[in-house]
Amino acid sequence: MSILLLGLWKGKIKPNLMTKISRYNKMASDPKYKSHEIINALKLKKGHKVMEIGVGGGFYAEVFSKLVGVTGKYIGIDTKAELIENLEVISRSNPNIRGIKTEQNEVPLLSEKVDIIFSRNVYHHLSNRVEYFKSMSNLLCRGGRLIIIDYNESLSLMKLTGHYTKKNLIINEICKSGLSLVEDYGFLNKQSFLIFKK
Repeated sequence: MSILLLGLWKGKIKPNLMTKISRYNKMASDPKYKSHEIINALKLKKGHKVMEIGVGGGFYAEVFSKLVGVTGKYIGIDTKAELIENLEVISRSNPNIRGIKTEQNEVPLLSEKVDIIFSRNVYHHLSNRVEYFKSMSNLLCRGGRLIIIDYNESLSLMKLTGHYTKKNLIINEICKSGLSLVEDYGFLNKQSFLIFKK
């Protein structure tokens, strides 16, 4: 039984939320969004601790938790309680997954530092980004990486709705927060894929 069906059966996921989660996961795993290439570029290892900002339907939570293994951890933060509840359902078969409900731009309190902070298509929703990522960088271990993937200005629909961030603006803001750009991947169509290091 799939995680989504299990959640629905147990009464943990409402049918309309299940539809939203299915849509999120379908988009995240769609070959045109190159999730396989993204995952390979992150070079995750057993024992790594990963935090994701904005968990979506949990697609990356499941993939990351398997890659880091039982000695690693996946921590997902989101402002939407129902998406954190979905992570709790997923964690039944992936016990190294933990979800934390946060407010907008809230930095969670963690008992240990993480190796990677991963953010996909969330950056444009954040405010006071320099200060936010300055605080977030304190959660990274020495040599830890911040991964930012966001829509760029090449999508006309995104330009109309404001759901994008210019790549140079991301680089400028994250560097002001104290991190350094180490990778600028160009294989994503109409998205920036940037890796910063502490």
